[in-house]
Amino acid sequence: MPDKIFIEYGLDFSNNKYGIGRSSEIEYSDGTEMRTHERIHIKKIKAKYFRLWVGKFMLVIDSDKPHFCFKKKKRYNFKIVYGISGY
Repeated sequence: MPDKIFIEYGLDFSNNKYGIGRSSEIEYSDGTEMRTHERIHIKKIKAKYFRLWVGKFMLVIDSDKPHFCFKKKKRYNFKIVYGISGY
């Protein structure tokens, strides 16, 4: 059973063939993840967020706490997405 579900819309070259689109990620309690482009429905929305990822740096503005964070990632990417997370 999934622990968290993330659905993102926007510009994401690592998950969308042409850059723009929708992607879904299922995160399980054991730490494993699965990415898919299938339609997954969230029954209970936990948060809405905006994510800007340029190079190894990512800015996240989130409706859940923390509301604003800046992260350094291990890999390079370019992503501008709006997303929702939930169960």
